Amino acid sequence: MGDFRSFKTARREPATVMRPIIDPAGWTADELKDVSSWSYRITSADADDLEAAVVAVRSRGVAMVDIRKDDFLLGVFADVLADVRHELMDGRGIVMMHDFPFDRFDREGTAIAYIGLGAHLGQTMSQNKLGHILGHVKDLGGDYADANTRGYMTNAEMRFHTDACDYVGLLCLQTPMSGGASRIASSVTVYNAMLARRPELVEALCGDYYRSRSGEISPGDLPYFAQPIFSFHEGYFSATGAGAVIDKAQKLPGVPTFTPIQKEAIEAYRQTVDEVALDIDFQRGDIQFLNNFVMLHTRREYRDWPEPERKRHLLRLWLYDPAGRPIPKAQREGRFGRGVSVKGVQRVAPLEAEAA
Repeated sequence: MGDFRSFKTARREPATVMRPIIDPAGWTADELKDVSSWSYRITSADADDLEAAVVAVRSRGVAMVDIRKDDFLLGVFADVLADVRHELMDGRGIVMMHDFPFDRFDREGTAIAYIGLGAHLGQTMSQNKLGHILGHVKDLGGDYADANTRGYMTNAEMRFHTDACDYVGLLCLQTPMSGGASRIASSVTVYNAMLARRPELVEALCGDYYRSRSGEISPGDLPYFAQPIFSFHEGYFSATGAGAVIDKAQKLPGVPTFTPIQKEAIEAYRQTVDEVALDIDFQRGDIQFLNNFVMLHTRREYRDWPEPERKRHLLRLWLYDPAGRPIPKAQREGRFGRGVSVKGVQRVAPLEAEAA
């Protein structure tokens, strides 16, 4: 097993619009294809720390929605997680962890351990209109083409996208019968490749694109919002992706139709993402943490097991880091970076998947 800590030697230069970006998050698929060289394997001592922290949380009666870093003390493993956070902020923008110790916990204990682990990276956020801070990525029979259906409730191959948070965590509980590989790509690498080929399209992607809120809104809110694909702030580059919510927004009343150059820019962007992407085998006990402002992710279409208890199932965290990568104010206010906020909905941590 190698060392995930590229932030210790990485070089970043201030990012400027329409200039090449030098950033440790600008990796290539060839550089990361040996996943073991940049992963961390959870040790028996780490598992002991997790188990002790879960016992402490339960004994004090701390609700899962209220777990904070100070509630979940982890000894030496806390130092590892501090480095994971640094890698997400100042390194490649992705960390893979292996061997989550399922054998130590029941389902509730697993949820507490995972939420507590995530609390060392950021604050949990609501992921849907039901207020879920513990998400369940599982096929519930949803239609990916529907404007109000989130892709995680289907088995479809989704478009590359970013989630509405600083960091997203995915813990694999069950793998599918076939397919379902995790796919990742660097937004920095996409930007630099497009800038070298078609700078006029990069300029177009620095303008606003309308996005569907997938029906997850408070009364009186618009069902869409606008944000650039590529942004610059305080010398940092950030991106929000061009997933299916952009296509779905085109079906909503009040959203202007793509201009010809916007349409061409999106098509070129998606082609470039596919060119630079890396597929990663995702096994039970793997955790993937991503920085959404420099990373894109999706998964391959998959075929599931017929038995309900064997179906592909990931646990998801959305985490907000108030001291994370500097991003434009619009990225916080336009849903991206602040989760799904619906008035009157309380935060909950369901232990099983629920249709949202």
